[in-house]
Amino acid sequence: MFPNKQFRQFNKSEMFVRQNDSFQGVFCIQEGVVKVSTSRNNKEFILWFARPGDIIGINSFLNNENYSFNALAVEPVNACFIPTSDFNELINKDPVVSKKIMKDMCDKINFIENRISSISRKRIREQFAEMLISMAMKNKNAATVNMPINCSIKDMANIIGTTKSYLCKIISDFNSKKVVAMHNKKLVIKDLDKLSLIAIGDDPLN
Repeated sequence: MFPNKQFRQFNKSEMFVRQNDSFQGVFCIQEGVVKVSTSRNNKEFILWFARPGDIIGINSFLNNENYSFNALAVEPVNACFIPTSDFNELINKDPVVSKKIMKDMCDKINFIENRISSISRKRIREQFAEMLISMAMKNKNAATVNMPINCSIKDMANIIGTTKSYLCKIISDFNSKKVVAMHNKKLVIKDLDKLSLIAIGDDPLN
């Protein structure tokens, strides 16, 4: 179906899309996690994290513009690269793919709207709890306990708009109350129910 598609592998911490580069096609993530961000005034703003099943570059394709973001492999990534011409032919012929693209864009818009609402009315600890739940639930194999979060503390702090040191204090507090723990240098959710209460501002532990 895609005569020019390419299967590509990216190492951890490898930047494979750079903001303002000429748009060449979209990336369908098959394995791994990708940090999608923008840079303004030498400061990084994290937009979202792409996971298996996500497509990177749809906005640039629809707007017919250069890549408006950076894409960095948080861990080893396998992706299918589909050039512009092939992708354009696909969405014109396959309504299922067109619906997938529309849903993907709606999900991103909803995510941004929820983040704006959360920032305006929630404390940092509540935003952090909400973000952890969102990240964990994106894992199709997620259980109710011991759910690892594949994101660095620095990146999570950037998403929320706080400092790494302040977020570490919140993590320490969550850890002391057995809501989260550190395992193999990764943050792990230990009690999803308690974390959910924190996220909605009904924290009996506070």
